[in-house]
Amino acid sequence: MEITYYTNGVITSKSLAEWFFGTKTVENSTASAVQQNKNTGEKNFKFWQDGTGYLGIQIG
Repeated sequence: MEITYYTNGVITSKSLAEWFFGTKTVENSTASAVQQNKNTGEKNFKFWQDGTGYLGIQIG
């Protein structure tokens, strides 16, 4: 499963996303996105975090 991360709409590495949003936030958001993908087939997810912006996750 290929996962692509976005920081406020810009493609970024997982490690940079973890630095920007926090490791736990990226971990929890990724788990949520994977579960929603399995349930609905949706591929694009956005998670808002006050003070930093959007963490985008694309699965596929």
